[in-house]
Amino acid sequence: MAVSTVPDIELMALIATGGQDAFAAFYDRHSARVFGLLLRILGNSGDAEDVLQDVFWQVWSRAEQYDQDRGTPLAWLVLIARSRALDRRRRLMREPNPVEETPEVPQDADAAADVELAEGVLKARNALSQLPTEQQEAIQLAFFNGLSHSEIAERTKLPLGTVKTRIRSGITKLRDLLNASKKGSDVD
Repeated sequence: MAVSTVPDIELMALIATGGQDAFAAFYDRHSARVFGLLLRILGNSGDAEDVLQDVFWQVWSRAEQYDQDRGTPLAWLVLIARSRALDRRRRLMREPNPVEETPEVPQDADAAADVELAEGVLKARNALSQLPTEQQEAIQLAFFNGLSHSEIAERTKLPLGTVKTRIRSGITKLRDLLNASKKGSDVD
């Protein structure tokens, strides 16, 4: 079996043992999407490229820290990317006159992966729509707009603890809804 067809969970195990081909396949499979997320959060392709390199370095050097009980490899990757992007954005905000650049939209030619991603997005949106409005808003601001918890608290005029609780509770409910959806589709 070609490493490019190996599921992400198996790629992570191979990467943890130093599998360069597995890492290359994981990078090829997800780098465009992660770059798009980074670009959306940072708004600058140079910064997004730098963070993308940092993110995949972390995947390579810390693959053994991935825990499949806490989520998919893609979810782990996105959390790392979001965290690194927010760190970079905070650092840039402290620097005088950061250079602004028009965001570019990455092109991804993997149609099968796009279909799989689209299905996952639909499931996630459906699950998100089942949450209370205040949890939906907090999660959207954090994960789709790339705001930190503090920025969300400032924007919504809510205490930081309330924001954190809404996000944590919402993510727990999302995980339960998505797991229930996955179990239901496994039965089909």
